[in-house]
Amino acid sequence: MANTLRRRTLLKASLAGAGATVLLARHGRAAAEKPQYGGKLRVAYQLAPGALDPVVGRSGGDAYYWRQFVDQLVDADPALKPRPETSLAESWDVSDPKKVMLKLRRGVLFHDDTPFNAEAVKFNIERLLDPATKATPRAAFSAVETVDAVDEHLVRINLKKPWGSVLSTLADRGGAMNSPTAVKALGADYAFKPVSTGPFKIAEFVSGSHVRFVRNEKYWGRDAAGNPLPYLDEIVVNTVKDPTVQVSALKAGEMDLIYLPYREVGNFLADKTYNVRKFDGGGIALTLQYNRAKPPMDNMNLRLAVAYAINPELINRAVFFNRAIIAKGGMWPTGAWAYDPTVKRPHYDVAKAREYLKLGGKPNGFEMDAIIWPSEVNTPMAEIIRAQLGAIGIKLNLKVYEVTVATEKFNYGGEAPIFLTSWSRYPEPDWNASLIYRSNGYYNAGKIKDDRLDALIDAGAAVADIEKRKPIYRQIDEIVLGEAHMVPMLYGVTYAAARKNLIGIDDVFGWDAKMYLHRMWLKKT
Repeated sequence: MANTLRRRTLLKASLAGAGATVLLARHGRAAAEKPQYGGKLRVAYQLAPGALDPVVGRSGGDAYYWRQFVDQLVDADPALKPRPETSLAESWDVSDPKKVMLKLRRGVLFHDDTPFNAEAVKFNIERLLDPATKATPRAAFSAVETVDAVDEHLVRINLKKPWGSVLSTLADRGGAMNSPTAVKALGADYAFKPVSTGPFKIAEFVSGSHVRFVRNEKYWGRDAAGNPLPYLDEIVVNTVKDPTVQVSALKAGEMDLIYLPYREVGNFLADKTYNVRKFDGGGIALTLQYNRAKPPMDNMNLRLAVAYAINPELINRAVFFNRAIIAKGGMWPTGAWAYDPTVKRPHYDVAKAREYLKLGGKPNGFEMDAIIWPSEVNTPMAEIIRAQLGAIGIKLNLKVYEVTVATEKFNYGGEAPIFLTSWSRYPEPDWNASLIYRSNGYYNAGKIKDDRLDALIDAGAAVADIEKRKPIYRQIDEIVLGEAHMVPMLYGVTYAAARKNLIGIDDVFGWDAKMYLHRMWLKKT
C-alpha cells in the first residue's frame, strides 16, 4: 500500500508539472543575465564515439556525444528524480505493477520531421528488445512483455513482472528516442547517422576528428523565461586524445570547454581566467572486470588474489595526484543512493593475496592476458598493476586496443580473462546490476548463469521504495565483491574547465556526470 500511495503521489506531481515551462538542470537555471543567442561552442573530448546511436553504443564515452541531440522518454534531474517538464512523456502512471502508462508530449518532431508519437515509442522499445539489434540496454528491459500504442499520445508498456526502476531506467540509453523512419531507411548506417528529437541535430561526423551539431530550430523546449532553446547555433565536439593538447588548446583560445587531466587541476583552480567545476564520484576511475568463464579467472580464489595484490592508494598518488577516491563499496560510487562503504570487499593485503594464490592452486603465480585501452591515466595505471601483480608471481601481458574495440573484444570476443578499465556513473543501480551481473547482461563477459544474482536483480528492479531496495543491492555487492566478479578500486572525480565567456558551466554535469551542453551560451565581448 505504501508503494502504491507513493506512486500515485509521483503521478500527481508529474501531472502538475506537465504544463510547466522547461527549466532547471536539464536546460539551465534561470540566468542572472539575459542569454545571448548564436555562436559556436568548441569542446575537446578524449574518446571518439563507438557509435552515435545510444541503443547500440558500447562505450560510456558515447554519451558525451548523444546527450547533445537526444531527448529522454523520461528525463531526470541531477538527483535522478524523474522530471516531466523536460521529458518526452509529460506524465506517467506506474501504480499498476503490471503496466506503465506514458502520456506523451504533443507537437514534438524528430529531426527528419517524423512525428514523435505512441507508434514511435512502441517502435523504439521493440527495437531494443529485438535480439538482432544487439542493444546495449536490452537486459535492463527484461521486465517488458509488450508495448501498445493506445492512441496517438498514450503508450502502455505491459510487464511480465513489477518494474520499480522503470522511470530512472528510461532516463538512460533505453529511453532515448530514435526516428523510426531513419532507422528503417539507414539500416546499419544508422549507428553514426542517428535522428532524435533533441535541442541539437547532427550536421557532420568525421571519424577520429569531430562531431558537429547544429541548433534544432523546431525544438519544443523553452527556458524558465519562455525563451526558445537552445541558445547556441552549433557545437563541435572534437576528438583530442592527448590531454596536454586539450589544455594547450583551451589556453590558446582554440577550445571553450575541456575535462581537466588530474595533473592540471591545481593549476586551473588557481587561475581565475577559467571557471572550474567538479563532480565527486563522477564514475569508476579503475575497476577490475573479470571474465569468470575464462581461465585462470574462472577460479574465484585467483580472482581474489589479483584484487588483494593491487594497491589503489599508490595508484591514486602516482596517477591521479591524490584526487580520485579510494573505492570502499561496489560499482555504485559516492553520491549514489546504493553506495555502501560498509560492505566487506577486497583491499590491499599482499599476505592475503598470497594466501588466495595457494587456495587457487597457484602458489607460485601464473601468467595471463589483460585488455586495456590507452589514456593518460590508463597506461601508467596498467603498468603499476602489472608490477604489483608481478611481485606475487602473476605475469600480466597487456593487450592494448582503442576503447570501443577493447570493450567489444573483452565482453563479446572473450579475448582475455581480465579487463582493466574505467566505468561511467550510473546511480540507478539496476543499470549496472542488469548489464554487468545478470546472466544475459552485455557486460557479463562470461555469461555465467547465477540464479542468486538474477533473483536479487529481479527483486531490486521490482521495488520502487529506495529504502527497501538498499538491502537488496547490498546483498548483490556482498556476492559480487566477495567472489570478485567485478572489483572497483578507485572512484573518479570529474573536473570541467571553461573560458569565462561560457555561461552555464554550473549545469554542465547531468546525473550521469556527462556533458549537457545545450544549457550553455557564449557571452559576446
